[in-house]
Amino acid sequence: MPSTFPRLTVRDAFGNQREIEITRTPFTLGRQSDNDLVLLDSRISRRHARIVQGESGYLIEDLGSRHGIFVNSERIQTAPLKSGDQINLGIADSYTLSFAVEAAVLPGLLEKFEQAAASPAPQLHHLSLLLQMAQILHRAPALEEVLITLVDSALQLANAERGLLFLREGGDLRLHMARGAGGVHLGTDMLDYSKTVVNRVARTGQEECILESEMTGKTAQETGIIRGGVRGIVALPLQKLPMTEATGETIMRTAPELLGVLYLDTHSHPTAVTGLDRQVLQSLAVEGATVIENARMFRLTREQERLQHEFFLARNIQQSLLPRELPKSDYFQFFAVTMPTEAVGGDYYDVVHLPDNRFGFVVADVSGKGLPAAMLAASLQGAFAAVAAGAPELSNLFRRVNDFLCERTPPEMFATVFYGVLGREGDFEFVNAGHVPPLVIRRGGAVEQLASSNFPVGLFARATFTVDRTQLRPGDLIAICSDGVTEARDTHGELFGEHRLREFLEDCARHAAEDVCRRVVARVHEFVGQAPQSDDITLTVLHYGVGQTGA
Repeated sequence: MPSTFPRLTVRDAFGNQREIEITRTPFTLGRQSDNDLVLLDSRISRRHARIVQGESGYLIEDLGSRHGIFVNSERIQTAPLKSGDQINLGIADSYTLSFAVEAAVLPGLLEKFEQAAASPAPQLHHLSLLLQMAQILHRAPALEEVLITLVDSALQLANAERGLLFLREGGDLRLHMARGAGGVHLGTDMLDYSKTVVNRVARTGQEECILESEMTGKTAQETGIIRGGVRGIVALPLQKLPMTEATGETIMRTAPELLGVLYLDTHSHPTAVTGLDRQVLQSLAVEGATVIENARMFRLTREQERLQHEFFLARNIQQSLLPRELPKSDYFQFFAVTMPTEAVGGDYYDVVHLPDNRFGFVVADVSGKGLPAAMLAASLQGAFAAVAAGAPELSNLFRRVNDFLCERTPPEMFATVFYGVLGREGDFEFVNAGHVPPLVIRRGGAVEQLASSNFPVGLFARATFTVDRTQLRPGDLIAICSDGVTEARDTHGELFGEHRLREFLEDCARHAAEDVCRRVVARVHEFVGQAPQSDDITLTVLHYGVGQTGA
């Protein structure tokens, strides 16, 4: 009976996927760095669960995790695992795992070829080395382990004394590793190799095999390449295989990409490389290039996971900066939603509790998207909240925030901001600094725009800002959104636009703030369809004259 290799297919919240082989048990998983599977999510427990091998197969056990373990959507403490089982860590937007067991053919083959290696048939020994390389490929090890195995295997195959591995780094070919026969590590500062051969193999992508004749002591072609006591050279290009793509009636084939050059030489004895040996060496070079590319991709995936974890932490921090609880009042309702295009975004909203039971409502949209916009949004939010809490005149508030941004941010970074202060009697004083004009939906259905001619903050130093006012009556709504709402595009590139928003809001005059907010977002998603979200979306709705308990 062949042995089996259990595997976990790990998919993160961003859709990235990788496979992990369970080579030993217990196999632990959690966010702590010494787990067999490290999951970079602060909500996952340090030691979340483990997989063990029992008499009848593999089991998964919950190690007292905070959010639990679910197998096929059912929460468990201990459960047997079978191929195809889906494992969830109790967090909807985090990692999902899929368990699989596959028949392992390779170990049996290796065992047979290792037995045959002691026989008089060296071809089987060559094939054994290739299968060992294939096994390393499936294990996806560290890059240095791959490179050492590649060079040592080539030294055995060619019966050479020294192996040099050159890798392309930043467009240049550099000596990355030097090994001697028997696993001896050599320094990388050597100069006694044929640079001509290495450069020619790199340029042409063709192997070179220059060996001294045992009978005459001369090479097949006297080129002056062999010197300094070197009696044989074999050099092989390590290349990614060419890719073929078909587009309509056109078939395109990309050229092989050079990853490096494997250089082997010998000083002490003349040697011979048979046709079979050369063929096996060529196969080894192809396997080696594949393994190197695989290891590099694995390292890149780990780096991407680290960056994604940092984005995840940034998203959590940004979400924590938003109001933890929306204000509750007997004279208005307020509801808000924000959806960044990426893990983090440049939109934010906030509520400031002011003296005399007044409230300030702010919606801001920072230029750009992603991490730079999020950093500026956090800076703006802190500065704005700190100044606004002192209840200064609105024109002075915006002047101070504008000067703060102009002094501390690049000139290409700015923000549009709408800030309005509501009093119990419905007086609404506001400044619109280049933001999408909010819409006032009167109780009777009429829609008015709160326009302004102010510049965005952070754009011009010492700019002045005009303060405007409007009077709200019981039942009136104010919808304040970012341009991610009005500039949402469908699959044909058409904008949702302000006119659609106005028409839709006319029918929302008597709805609660939360209902209006959710209906608008649903309408935007319906309009966009399958088109990707192009900008951060933020929408807040203020319903005056209606307390938290209803009309």
